[in-house]
Amino acid sequence: MMNFCTLFDSYYIHKGIALYLSLERQTQDFHLYVMAFDKDCYDKLNAIGFDKMTVERVDAFETPELLAVKPTRTKAEYCWTCGPSVIWHFLNKYHLPELTYLDSDLFFMGDPHLLFDEIGDRSIAITEQRASKKEEKLFGKYCVQFMYFKNDPQGREALSWWRDACIDWCFMRIENGLFADQKYLDQFPVRYQSLCVLENPGAGIAPWNMHRYTYADNRIRYKGKEYPCVFVHMHGLKMEVKGRSILMHSNDAVINHDDKAAYYNRYAEALRHVLKTYFGIETDSYSIEGIGFFRRIYFRLRSLLRDVGVVQWLYFKVFKTIYKGHGTKLS
Repeated sequence: MMNFCTLFDSYYIHKGIALYLSLERQTQDFHLYVMAFDKDCYDKLNAIGFDKMTVERVDAFETPELLAVKPTRTKAEYCWTCGPSVIWHFLNKYHLPELTYLDSDLFFMGDPHLLFDEIGDRSIAITEQRASKKEEKLFGKYCVQFMYFKNDPQGREALSWWRDACIDWCFMRIENGLFADQKYLDQFPVRYQSLCVLENPGAGIAPWNMHRYTYADNRIRYKGKEYPCVFVHMHGLKMEVKGRSILMHSNDAVINHDDKAAYYNRYAEALRHVLKTYFGIETDSYSIEGIGFFRRIYFRLRSLLRDVGVVQWLYFKVFKTIYKGHGTKLS
């Protein structure tokens, strides 16, 4: 049995359901524990009653430590702060032998057993970003998207350390070598011997690394080798429903024809199914767009300048740019 957990609210519920259904298409040997971050999300998931899902509400889980820092963090920052605490909660409450955290905007295209075969008997597993060296320097070499912890001394030690670190500091800014909940993972290879850094780049296909791969027959080719696609991280994808059409656009990525054919069209069809089956929203079509020309220029300039200290100070402290997420409230 593969035990997974995630967290999301009613603005991300369509993505969370798509994640669950994508797991269900690949295997029956799993259970997904969900921390619902608002009442609407909790009520909806309980009304649906997925067989392989356990749902809890965030206000029944929040600890005094989390509640103490909640007023100091944005909605997104608080979700990131809670991530390791949610894993800790489910791992202990249900006496699980192991638990894997998944971002709610993941979409499985292959059997996750492939990843656990690679993890073997190790206590912790993480995935690389496989972004540019500059991006990894700023935001971390590893991505929080898929985090495995065994319920043994080293797994618990790593999870406990990460949980305490996120409660202490977890903000959407680059500061003192930290960034959100993610830059902490750079310390895992130094701190923990029983660590698996997954080698399959098909675990964590994402907008920041898609251009590195050639896709065919649900496999990717990377550095002269072929790997099975396991999951795609649909980061930064906003969705609107206008009339009978789904409009999807990336907040920060160029999406070419090959990317659409390989990954995005499949995800869009999954979301159409979710909207129709669970929300009664009928659609006839969808469109998927990446960032436009001028936004490309903006992101290029930001990429060139954001490792400059004074630019970081202006961006995060003076202009106080706030990440607002990519959610959509469904009726």
